[in-house]
Amino acid sequence: MLTILMGRAKTGKSEQVLRRIGELGDSSRQILLVPEHASHQAEVDLCRACGDTASRHAEVLSFRRLCDRVLTITGGAAQVTLDAGGKLLTLQKALGEVAPLLKVYRRPSQKASFLQQLLDLFDELRCYDVSPELLESQAREIQGATRDKLLDLSLLYGAYESRLYRPGLDARDRMTKLCEVLESSRYALGKDVFVDGFTYFNAQERQVLESILRQARSVTVTLLGEPDSAEEMFQVSLHTRDQLTRLADQAGCPWEVRTLTSADDSALGYLEHHFFGEGEPYQGDSSAIRVREAATAFSEVEQTAADIRRLVAAGKCRYRDITVAARNMTDYEGTIETVFERYSIPAYLSRRSSMLEKPVWSLITGVLSALENGLEYEDMFRWLKTGLAGLMPEECDELENYVLSWEIHGKMWLRDVDWTDNPDGYGAPWDKRRQARLDRVNELRRRVRAPLAELYEGLKGGVTAGEKGNSLYSFLEHLNLQNALEEQMRAQAEAGRLQDAEETAQLWEILCAILDQFVEILGDEPMGTDEFSRLLRQVASQYSVGTIPVSLDQVSVTEITRNDRHTDAYLFLLGANDHVLPAVGQSGGILNDDDREELAQRGIRLAPSGMEQMGIELQNLYAALVQPREGLVVSYPTADVSGAELRPAFVVDRLLTLFPELRIEHEGTDKVYRLTARIPALETAGTAPGGILWRYFADDEVLAPPMAAMERAAALKRGSLSRSAVQALYGERISMSASRVERLRSCHFAYFMEYGLKAKARRAAAFDAPQIGTFLHYLLEHVTKDVLDRGGFAAVGEEDLHALVRRYIEQYAAEVLQNLEGRNARFRYLFARLRNTAYAVVDQIAEEMRCSDFVPLAFELSFGERGELPAVTVSEPDAELRIGGKVDRVDGWVKDNRLYLRVVDYKSGKKAFDLAAVRMGLDIQMLLYLFALKKEGKQRFGMDIEPAGVLYLPARDEILSAERNITPAQLQSQREKELRRTGLLLSEPEVLQAMEHEALQSPRFLPVRVNREGDVSGALASADQLGRLGQYVERLLHQIAREVRDGNIDADPCCHNEDDSFCKYCDWADACHFQDGRDGDHLHYILPVKPEEFWRQVEEETERGGGQ
Repeated sequence: MLTILMGRAKTGKSEQVLRRIGELGDSSRQILLVPEHASHQAEVDLCRACGDTASRHAEVLSFRRLCDRVLTITGGAAQVTLDAGGKLLTLQKALGEVAPLLKVYRRPSQKASFLQQLLDLFDELRCYDVSPELLESQAREIQGATRDKLLDLSLLYGAYESRLYRPGLDARDRMTKLCEVLESSRYALGKDVFVDGFTYFNAQERQVLESILRQARSVTVTLLGEPDSAEEMFQVSLHTRDQLTRLADQAGCPWEVRTLTSADDSALGYLEHHFFGEGEPYQGDSSAIRVREAATAFSEVEQTAADIRRLVAAGKCRYRDITVAARNMTDYEGTIETVFERYSIPAYLSRRSSMLEKPVWSLITGVLSALENGLEYEDMFRWLKTGLAGLMPEECDELENYVLSWEIHGKMWLRDVDWTDNPDGYGAPWDKRRQARLDRVNELRRRVRAPLAELYEGLKGGVTAGEKGNSLYSFLEHLNLQNALEEQMRAQAEAGRLQDAEETAQLWEILCAILDQFVEILGDEPMGTDEFSRLLRQVASQYSVGTIPVSLDQVSVTEITRNDRHTDAYLFLLGANDHVLPAVGQSGGILNDDDREELAQRGIRLAPSGMEQMGIELQNLYAALVQPREGLVVSYPTADVSGAELRPAFVVDRLLTLFPELRIEHEGTDKVYRLTARIPALETAGTAPGGILWRYFADDEVLAPPMAAMERAAALKRGSLSRSAVQALYGERISMSASRVERLRSCHFAYFMEYGLKAKARRAAAFDAPQIGTFLHYLLEHVTKDVLDRGGFAAVGEEDLHALVRRYIEQYAAEVLQNLEGRNARFRYLFARLRNTAYAVVDQIAEEMRCSDFVPLAFELSFGERGELPAVTVSEPDAELRIGGKVDRVDGWVKDNRLYLRVVDYKSGKKAFDLAAVRMGLDIQMLLYLFALKKEGKQRFGMDIEPAGVLYLPARDEILSAERNITPAQLQSQREKELRRTGLLLSEPEVLQAMEHEALQSPRFLPVRVNREGDVSGALASADQLGRLGQYVERLLHQIAREVRDGNIDADPCCHNEDDSFCKYCDWADACHFQDGRDGDHLHYILPVKPEEFWRQVEEETERGGGQ
C-alpha cells in the first residue's frame, strides 16, 4: 500500500510519520528514508519520538546508506566502486580517446570545472535512464548546432561508459547496483517504509522506490504541497505525486493520497498561507516577524548573534532551537564562524569543506610542485610548513632562515652532501655557536632529503601511473602521515575545535581512497610526472569532508537548499538581497535550457531546470520562511565588501505588504547590540576610556580585571626601558662600537631592536655592499702592507702591484668565500666584475700615495677590549659607556718631532662627510677615532700626536655616463671628480701639502679647492676648531650614555626629508609602526648647515658646557 501524505508546511506530515513508526514499534521493521543531509536530524527526531527502543525496530537511511546496507547483504560492498574522483579520471581518459572525432569539443578544456560539468551531465543522464545510444538517436533528429553538440556528447558519454565497464572492472555506480539487486536482496520485504523530505526523485531513485513498492508491507511518502494548488512552488511536488502513483500502478500496488491541514491564526501561520498567494494585510499582532537592514554582512551577523544571546538569556529557547539560514551561505560562513566565536555562541555549520583546503593536500601539491619546478623555496616550504612533514615549527624556521640566506634550491636539496656555508652569511667569523647551528640545519636537511629523494627517484623511475602512485604513498608513509594526522586531530579536540578534529579524522581514509582510485583506473597506463600531478590535483577536487554536529546544544547554520525542514523555535534568514533570494536561475552547464527543452520534446526528461528549478527555489524559500514556530527575522546588508550598493529581495516588500505593522529595523550608530557579549562589549567600552560604559564595567566584579588590563594597555606607550631592563640587555658597562653609536643616533628604536633584543632580519647571503666593503678592506690592507715592505708605492710598478692584487683576491676567495667555482653563475660574474674594481681602486690609491708624504702606519687599528688601544670611556652616574672599534687605516707624517695623523675610512658606497650629520651625532665615527688617537696614540706610536683630519676614501670604480665624443682626458677628469675624497682636514698649508704635493696649486684627491689668487678652501678646520670639535664629540658621547642609561627606545629616525627617512628601508618597520607625533615618535630632520654656522654652534656648545 502506497500512502502519499500531502500538506503545506506545519501540517504535521513528518510528525505523523514518526508517530506511526512509534505505534508500529517492535511489531514490524521500519525504514525512514530521507535526503543525505537530513539524516542526522532525522535520527535525532526518531529517537525523541520513539525513545530508547527506536534502534530495535527502525533505521534512518539515505539512498546512499541503503546502497551500503543492501550491497553488504548481496556482496559487492567491498568491490571497487568508482567515487567522484575515479569518475573524473575515467572521463579524462575517455575525453582523450575520442577528442579527434568530436566537432564542438575538438579542443576540450582540461580544467577540472569543465570536466566536472561533463561528469554531472553524464551522472544526470544515467540517473534518468538515458543511454549513450538513446542520446545519439534523439540527437540525429535535431537540426542545427544542438545536433552537433548532442552527437559529441553521446560519443563522449559512450566512451566514458565503455571505460567504466571494461573487462576486469565493475565500475557501475552504487545506485545502478542497488537497482539491480534490491529486489533479490529482499531487504525491504515486509517492512514499513517511510520516505520523508524529498521534493522529486530521479529515474534511478524511482526504480528503487518501485522495487520497494513490490516488497514492502507499506510505503508512506510525504510531499510538501496541496493536491489542487495552482501555486508555482508546489508544481514540482504535484509532478512527483503523479510519478509515484504511476509507479504504484506499475507495481500493482494500491495507493491513496491523504491531505493534511492545520489552522494557525498567528502572524507566522498567516505568513505560511499567504506569502505566495493572495491575501489581505494581516490585522493581528505581527511582532513574531521582524525585518532588519544592516550596513554590512558583518554587522548583520553581529546583530543576529546579539539576538540569539538575548533569546537564550531570557530563557525563551536553547541554542538548538535556533536556525540561521541563507541562500548564499558560502558568503557568510567565515563571518559567522568569526562572529559567533566572539559572541560565545556554539554553532554547527552544515557544510562540506573541500579536500583542497586541507593542509594534508598542501603537503602533497607542495612536494609535487617542488619536484616539478626545480625544488624552489616557495614550493618546498609550502609542504614543509604544513605541520605534517615531520618538522616542528621552530625547526622549520631554522631551516628556512638558512635556505633563504643561501638561496638553496634545485639539486642542492637532493645531494647527499652537507651544506657548508656560514649560517650568518658571507664574512661572519666561524665559531662553535655557528658551527652548531650549521650542524642542526644539516640534520634537518637530512630528515627532509630522505623521503624527498625517495619520492624523486620513484616518480622519475616509475613508468606507469600505478608506480608513481605507489611512490607517493611510500613518501607519505615515510613521513608517518597517518600518525601525524591523528596527533593533529587530538590537538584540535583538546583545543575545543571538535568540528575540525572530526574533519581531520577522515583525511587519511580519503587520501588513501584518492590513490586507490588512481591506481585502479590508470594503474598500468604510462604517464609522465607532470600529467600525474595534474590528474591527481583534479581528482582531489572531487573530495570533500563533512561532519555531523559535535554537540547537542548548538545553533544550526545552513544553506536553505540543505534545510532538513524540521521546525525550530526561531529562524534568522540572512542575505535577503535581490538576485540572491531566490537565486537567479542559471542556464549554464553543458546543456542549456533550450537543449533540455529539445530533449524533453522527444521524451527525454532530465533534472528540473528553468521554471521547474525556479519552483524548487521558491519551495526552498517557502520552507525556510515557515520553519520557525516562535519568531522569524529576515535581514539584509545594504553594501557588499567592496562598498557597492545591495538592494533588498522581493521577500522584504512582500512582508511589509502582508504585515503593515512591520517596520524595517535600521542599524543605530551606537551599536548597542555589541553589549550582549563580553568581548564586543569590552571593545566598545575601550573606544571611550573613562566614559559611562567604561565606568559601568569597571565597577563590575567579573569585568573589572579585563577592564583594568585594557586601561593599562590604553595607557601604554613605547615608553622607555627600566634600569633593570637596560642592565639585562646591555650589561652594567655599556659597550658599543663607534658604528653602533651612529646607529643609536639614527634611531633609538632600531638600535634597541638590533643590539638590545638582538633581532635579525632575514636576508639572502648576497655579496652586496657590506661584503664588498669587507673584501676591499681586506685587499687594501694586505696589498698596502706588502707595498710598504717593498719601499712604498713609488718603488712598486703597476705590474707588480696588480700581481699583489691577484694574489690577495685568490687568498680571500679561498679563505672566506670557499668553493668559488661551486657558486652560481651570477655570483661568479659579480665577483669577476669586482676584480676589475679592485685593480682600479688600488691603482687610484697608489697614484695618490705616490703624491703624498703621509705614510700608512696602521691597518685595522682596534680600540677596546683586546684592542691595541684602550676603549673610549664615558662615565655618567649609574652608567659607563665604553666605545671600541676599528680604524681602516691610519696615515702619519712627522714634522718638528710631532706626528700628524689622519684617519682614513674606505667606503664602497657613496657616503660623504657631512657637517650637518656630525652636528646630530650621525657622522662622528672617524672623528671619535681621531680624537682617541690624540689621547692614546703616543703609547702606540711613541710620539706626541696632532690630529691632521679624517678622510672617506671611495673604494669603488665609478661607472660614468658620458657623451660619446668625450676625450680620454675629460673622462679621467670626471672620474677623479667622482672619486674625490670627502672629510675634514687640518687647514695648515704644510700639512695639506704633505698629504698631496699639489694640494696648494691643483689638488686632485683632497676635498679642497684653490682659487685664482691661491687661496685654499673646502673641508678645512683650524687646530683650535678641531680641539673644540673634540669637546663637542665628547659632549655628544655623554648625551648618548644618558640616553642608553635612561632606556630611550623612541622611534626617532633621522632624515634629510621624508622621502629619505631610515623608515623607508628599515627592517623593523613592522615592529615599530612609526607615526610621527605619537608618543615619542618623531622625525629628526638633518638640516643643511654652512661651515661657519656649524663652527659657531660648536663653539657655543663647548663654551656653555665644557666637556660635559
